[in-house]
Amino acid sequence: MTMQAFDPNDYRKRVLAAVESRGGLEESDPFELYDIPLEEAESLSDVEIAARVAEVWGFWQRQRDHPKYRVLVGLLVDAHPKLSRVLLDSALRRAEAARIREMRERRDVDRYEMLDAAISRLVQRHGGVPAGKVPGLEEIGAMGGLSAAEVATRLHRHRVIENAPAPAGVLTDQRRQQIRQLLSEWERLIDGEPTPTLFALLRVDPAKAGQTQEIRLRAEALRARSRELPPGRIRVVLDELLIHIHDVLESGDAPLREYLRTVAEDVAKELRPKVRAAVLVEDELVGDDFHYLLDEAMRLGLDRADATRVLTEIAAELGARVANSPTTTASPRSISQPPAPRRWEPSLKAARAALRGGRPQEAARHVEEAHRLVGPDGEGVTPIRSVSDEVERVLNEAQAHWRDATVACAAKRYVEALPHLEQVRRTASDLLPPNQVPSIDQLLAEARAAIAEADRLVAEAQAGRADARMRGLLAAVEICADHAGAAAVLAESPIEAPQRVEATRLANGSVLVAWSPISTENVAYRVTRLQPDGSWRVVGRTQATELEDGGAPAAGQPVYAVAAAVAGRYSEITRSDTGRVAKSQDGQEQARDDPSPGGIPTVTGLAEQAGLLVFTWPIGVTEVMAVVRSDQPPTTPNDPEARSWKVTNMRYEIDGGVRIPPDIPRPCHIAIASCRRETNGMLTVAAGFAPTARLRWLG
Repeated sequence: MTMQAFDPNDYRKRVLAAVESRGGLEESDPFELYDIPLEEAESLSDVEIAARVAEVWGFWQRQRDHPKYRVLVGLLVDAHPKLSRVLLDSALRRAEAARIREMRERRDVDRYEMLDAAISRLVQRHGGVPAGKVPGLEEIGAMGGLSAAEVATRLHRHRVIENAPAPAGVLTDQRRQQIRQLLSEWERLIDGEPTPTLFALLRVDPAKAGQTQEIRLRAEALRARSRELPPGRIRVVLDELLIHIHDVLESGDAPLREYLRTVAEDVAKELRPKVRAAVLVEDELVGDDFHYLLDEAMRLGLDRADATRVLTEIAAELGARVANSPTTTASPRSISQPPAPRRWEPSLKAARAALRGGRPQEAARHVEEAHRLVGPDGEGVTPIRSVSDEVERVLNEAQAHWRDATVACAAKRYVEALPHLEQVRRTASDLLPPNQVPSIDQLLAEARAAIAEADRLVAEAQAGRADARMRGLLAAVEICADHAGAAAVLAESPIEAPQRVEATRLANGSVLVAWSPISTENVAYRVTRLQPDGSWRVVGRTQATELEDGGAPAAGQPVYAVAAAVAGRYSEITRSDTGRVAKSQDGQEQARDDPSPGGIPTVTGLAEQAGLLVFTWPIGVTEVMAVVRSDQPPTTPNDPEARSWKVTNMRYEIDGGVRIPPDIPRPCHIAIASCRRETNGMLTVAAGFAPTARLRWLG
C-alpha cells in the first residue's frame, strides 16, 4: 500500500487550516503534520516514510512567509527534529501510532460530544431526529469544529422523521433517569450547592412549586447564563437540564405535580434502608434518628412537610411509628413507659450530631465507641454500620478536597484552592489535628487575602498609567497565579522587545550575545541561533542581558535573535543582523532597516501622491502604523521622539491614501510599520521598518 502523492494546496486547506483552528501543534500529531495516513503507519516502509517527511519538510521551508500560516509554519520548522524522529525510527513509529490512535479517538469523542448529546436527546424524545431540527444540529456541530458533512455522517446512524410527535404529558421512567444523571453530572462539574432536583438547580423552594411565575423567571435567568457559557460539557449539561425544566416545570400543573411525586419516590427509595436500620430495635423513629433522617430527606430535595410525610409512610410500611413527628402523637403508654436506652445509643446519637455539625473525625470516634458497647447479641450493629459508612464517605471526600487544595496553594493557584478549602471547612472542620500548620482556617484566610489583593492590583493597573500597568499585573500574578482578571489583561498587553542585539566573537571561539534590557521587571530572555536549514535553535535562557554561546559554529558570524519573556508570554524577536540601530563612522546612531521585521509582511512602494501617502498593502495585513519624526528617520515604531498613529485599510480606501495631520512640520521623515491582529484580538506592531517603507516628506 502506498500513500497518495503530496498536494501542497490540499495540504494547506486540509492540514494547516485544521491544526490552526484547533489551537496549534499541541492539538495535533506527527502523522497528521507530515500527512501520513495513520492506518498505513505499519505497512509503509522506512524509505516511503523518509521521503514523505523530507517532502513536507521542504514545503514548510517554502511557506515561512505565508501571510496566513507563517506563525504555524515557523513552529513546525522549529519542532521538525523532534516530530520527525518518532516517524523515521520504525520501532518508535509503531509505538507512536498506537498512542495517536487512542488520542484521536478521545479527540473525536470531545468534538462530537455536544452533537451526540443533542441527537441522543432528540431520539429519546421523538423516536428519531425531526427533519426541522437538522439545521440546529449543524449549528451545534459547528461549535465543536464539525462541518455539515461530518454532522450528516453522524446522522446516518439515526432515523430522520418529518414530523415530531407531541411531547409526552407525564414523566417516563427514561426521562426520570435522564434528569437524575444530568443533575448528578452537574454537581460534579460545578462545585457548589447540591442539586438533587430541578427545583434545586433553579434555587426554588419545593414548597413553592405552585408559583409558576417564579419558576419561569428563574429558568429564563438560567437560560441567559447558559448563552454566555463557552462551548463545552458544562453548557451541554445545562442546556439539556433547561429542556427538562421547560417540559416538566413550565408546561402545566400536571407534569409539575408528577415530578414532585417522582422526587418523593426517589427520596423514599434512598432513605428506606436507613429508616429500617433506625427502627430495627425500638420499632419507632425517635429523637436524633428522626431529625437526622429529616435533614437527609430535605437535602435530597423535599420540603419539610413532604420529608415528614415520606418518613412517616416508610416507618408505617416497616410496622413502626414516628414518635416525635408533627403528624403523630405519643400514646400514654409510650410516655409513661419509655423504652430503656441501649448502651450504644448515646454514642451513635453523638456521632450523628457530629456528622451534621461537619466534624467527621469526632463522629468516627463516637462510632468506634458505639461498636465497643454493642452487646454479645450483636444488637445495634446495623444502625451503627449505616452511620459508619457515611462517616467514611465524608472523610474520603474531605481528604481529596484537602489534597487538591494544598497542591493548588503551594502553586499560588488560590482561585482553584478556595472552593476546595470551603468544602473541607463546611463538611470536615476537624479533618486535621489541632496543631496542624497550616490549618484549614489559615489557608482559607491566605487564599481570600491573596485573591483580594490581586483584585486590587488589577483594578489599580487598569486605572493607572500605561507604564505602571505591566508592573501591577505581574505583581497580581505573583500573588495569585491563576487570577483570571490579571491573565485577561496581560493577554491584551504587548511585551516590549529587547533592543540592540549584538554578537561578538571571543578569543576562545565562542560568541557573546548582548542586548539592551526592557523596562519590565522580572523578565527573562530567550536567545536563539539561526541554523543553516533556516530553523532557530535555542541557545539558552537568562535573566541577564548577555549570554555566551560556547556551541557556536567556528566559521562565519552566526545570527542570533533575542525575545523577552514575561509571565509565560514572549515579545517579538530582535535579530543581531537586523538590529534597531547601527552606528555610522562618526559614532552617531542611525536607523537600520529590517527586510521583514518580526516576520510580518511589509508595505512596498511608499510614495507621495496628491498630498497623500500611498503604498501597496501586503497580503493579510489590514492595519499599519504611520510613524513621523522631523529631525531624523524614526528608529522604531515605538520611537519615543516620534509621533505615530494607526491606519486601517478601510480608512486608506476611503481617503485614497494616508492623510498627514496639518500640524506636523515639513519636511519630516515618515515610516510605515505593518501590524498583525492576533487571535486574541491584540494588535502586534512590527519591531522595525522595511527599506521600502520609508520616505522623506517635503510637504
